[in-house]
Amino acid sequence: MKQKRKYSRYLYTLLFLILAAAVVTVTGSCGSGGGDGGGTSGSSGGGDATPPTVSSTSPALNAANVAINTAITATFSEAMDASTITTATFTVGGVTGTVTYTGTTATFTPTTSLAYSTTYTATITTGAKDLAGNAMAANYSWSFTTASASVKAWKTAALIETDNAGTALAPQIAFDSSGNAIAVWTQSDGTRNNIYANRYVSATGWGAAALIETDNAGDAYNPQIAFDSSGNAIAVWYQYDGTRNNIYANRYATGTGWGAAALIETDNAETAWAPQIAFDSSGNAIAVWTQSDGTRNNVWANRYASGTGWGAAALIETNAGSASIPQIAFDSSGNAIAVWTQYDGTRYNIYANRYASGTGWGAAALIETDNAGSASSPQIAFDSSGNAIAVWSQLVGTRDNILANRYVSGTGWGAAALIETDNAGDAWSPQIAFDSSGNAIAVWYQSDGTRNNIWANRFE
Repeated sequence: MKQKRKYSRYLYTLLFLILAAAVVTVTGSCGSGGGDGGGTSGSSGGGDATPPTVSSTSPALNAANVAINTAITATFSEAMDASTITTATFTVGGVTGTVTYTGTTATFTPTTSLAYSTTYTATITTGAKDLAGNAMAANYSWSFTTASASVKAWKTAALIETDNAGTALAPQIAFDSSGNAIAVWTQSDGTRNNIYANRYVSATGWGAAALIETDNAGDAYNPQIAFDSSGNAIAVWYQYDGTRNNIYANRYATGTGWGAAALIETDNAETAWAPQIAFDSSGNAIAVWTQSDGTRNNVWANRYASGTGWGAAALIETNAGSASIPQIAFDSSGNAIAVWTQYDGTRYNIYANRYASGTGWGAAALIETDNAGSASSPQIAFDSSGNAIAVWSQLVGTRDNILANRYVSGTGWGAAALIETDNAGDAWSPQIAFDSSGNAIAVWYQSDGTRNNIWANRFE
């Protein structure tokens, strides 16, 4: 019996030793695993101890002739904690602005344009941190200098339709000889479309938007504007009266402002659209537009005489086919030429009519004399001697080409000429302008079979 008890104690002791050894082993293993886990945790959460740096900036360090409307950027060596990229950690000395962060780049956008010929210092402070919480090791600063006032650059965009919250579209703008400008546009008030204008004064900037079509309750569209040499302007547009579209105009007088809108297509009861306007050097103007007579579309015109006002609308094309989209320009002596597209029952042609100062309108003339294909999109411009060039797009054989015809003062129109000779693709929408020496450049877009290209030809 004693031997059995002794043997039992021996077994219990042996079992205790085995269990103790197992506990030691497990504890050791857990300690080893915890150590490895701690190392892993340290490399993933706290292993990144490298401070971020600024790898590039715009403008660059010591950059010169920087545009005054520029945004200042800093690109970091790694992704940053966006919450630490603020106006407190990204500053430009003496400048207020907003700070944004995208990717690895922070952008400081000044609230107003920078000053000309001024050196600015931008700074990224140690408050900027990466995603691991590492701060910049030291402040990073760089300087740049803006351009002088003689170096032109785009400034900060400005909202200029300040009096209305409705959708706006179709803006046009013109300058006077003193550097002031007026912009006009169509804008909804939630019920109808209106014509608004805002004036830019060279010394002070934009004013407040003003409603300028005061005489009609219908929708108004497609405003155009032009200045005379004294800083007065006229805006024209078409406007619905509940039955048809009419042509309206309003005059801006320097020192006085806008007057009352006036109906200027007084001789016809059918719908009218697409007005254009131009001034001569004496402050007189002519507006032209397309207007239906119930059977076909016609081209009409009305002249504004400085000091007198608008006259009576006049039909300036007597052909039998529908006409559309007239354009007009003046020479320096107060003569004008209008050009338009007109259908003859088979194709569209380009016609022109000249207004002679003191005499009035002549007879419409076909000016695309060298081709039987349909023509479109005419434009016209004058040189300083009273000569003019009209350009248009016209089908010649299998493609649309750009043609031109020149009006010589005292002689009249010549023969139409093909002016885009270097490309086989369709060409459209030409524009033309003259320099002070009587040379001209026409531009248009033209397909090469893959894409549209911009082409030009010079008349000299």
